Amino acid sequence: MSDWSAGYVTEVGYTHGFYRELVPRMLAFGALLRGLAAPGLGPEPIRVLELGCGQGLSANIIAAACPEVDYTAVDFNPAHIAGARALAEAAGIPNIRFREASFEDVAEDAGLGQFDVVTLHGVYTWVSEANRRHIVRIARDKLEGGGLLYVSYNTHPGWTPFMPIRRMFMDAIAAAPQVPLLERLEEVFKLFRRLTEVKARYVAGMPGLAERMKRLEGLQKNYFAHEFLNEEWTIFHFAEVAEDMARAKLTYVGSAHVLENVDYLNLTPEQRAFLGEIRDSVRREGLRDLIESRQFRRDIFVKGRLPLGPVRIREVWSNLRFALSARAADVPRKVKGGLGEFDLKADIYGRLLDRLDGGPRTGRELLETVAGTGAGWPQLCEALAILVGQGSCHVAPPEKGEEQRAKRTEALNGAILQRARDSTELQFLASPVIGSAVAVDRISQLMLLAAREKRADPVRFVWGILRSHGQKLIKDGKVLETEEESLAHLRQLVDRFQSGPSVTLGRLKVR
Repeated sequence: MSDWSAGYVTEVGYTHGFYRELVPRMLAFGALLRGLAAPGLGPEPIRVLELGCGQGLSANIIAAACPEVDYTAVDFNPAHIAGARALAEAAGIPNIRFREASFEDVAEDAGLGQFDVVTLHGVYTWVSEANRRHIVRIARDKLEGGGLLYVSYNTHPGWTPFMPIRRMFMDAIAAAPQVPLLERLEEVFKLFRRLTEVKARYVAGMPGLAERMKRLEGLQKNYFAHEFLNEEWTIFHFAEVAEDMARAKLTYVGSAHVLENVDYLNLTPEQRAFLGEIRDSVRREGLRDLIESRQFRRDIFVKGRLPLGPVRIREVWSNLRFALSARAADVPRKVKGGLGEFDLKADIYGRLLDRLDGGPRTGRELLETVAGTGAGWPQLCEALAILVGQGSCHVAPPEKGEEQRAKRTEALNGAILQRARDSTELQFLASPVIGSAVAVDRISQLMLLAAREKRADPVRFVWGILRSHGQKLIKDGKVLETEEESLAHLRQLVDRFQSGPSVTLGRLKVR
């Protein structure tokens, strides 16, 4: 293990994911739901610092789709930074800087300046106590007053039963250091299967543990390695993280995952009443974790709470724009919470979705839309929060500036589409309409590339790329062996893409 890695997995790279919670507008919306002012909702310039940016795909997409953001992304892994920087340079994104540095380096850098938002996703659980102290110091010294910090981490009690299994993983990995890491992973899963076969009482006595292992075995191996095989793997109580953040003068706002803030989706009336008796907010949040058996937290903290009055809150909501990233017909009419699925009221949600299907709309316009239902501001705000929490609706950037955003996202998407010739790693494209990303699989990306390059026969174009890499298509679980079968299946995929996803991507100006 190299000293610079500080116990973190570096033998294999991390996945190229996009994490919506890192978008500053989403974090500011989370603060608004709690009645607080926060930077990032409007067109004003802001500075963002991402700690532990990994492959940097989220950072690149946010910078391209949000030109008002001056983005600094830090990671200690030189391979991650080199790849992220190469993508930014290929796309010509001017408002992002990638820096290879440790958290200690960042904490010591007096010339780095101040930031309005600091984010760290998938970091806090997986770094040492010393590095967590550096993170707190960064928040204390480099986050502006009124600024937001986003931190995600594994939490008790949801992960508590898994801790002995994770130790078993680490012991098995350490037993064969000469074997490549991804090969050792196979032995780890075999070991757990053997424990199940011999009816280990711990495995049998922990409800859901075997099912969780099946899900974990289906994950990308790179993701699994970074998630579970670092030397540092700390499961936190909320109070511990809140205490850390208090040293930087930060207080808790709410969850960046919007639906977790909607109490009736997650708590029974009796549970809500019980928590309402607890005055201390930190204790209350810890008890909520026990009630919900949470495994993972996505917390927003603020450095100095700035409450908004009722008139100002309504004004902000009135001017916010909302946009769909799917056709209204494809948006689920149910919402899932900790207590199960709930039907969305057709009179309110149906009208909202029909109106949003025509393009982005402001809160003021959407209030007019539901006027006949008897819904007022509270009901409208809750409905919009639930649609945003579902993931098919977004808090959109202002209409002004969309042309500039479109130029930058088109350049980034072009760089990503070129990589689709050789790789399946990048599965997201940027939209200037929602100021965020949409998931687009490799075959669809190659179809977009064919359209960009004005290929006369997109089917032959896509097949030529796949064939050059010796790749085969799968239909209904069966590998297609002949070119004739593959071309026929690709024609079906192209027709389906052009009649559905292509239209939606066009509305989002993903090109």
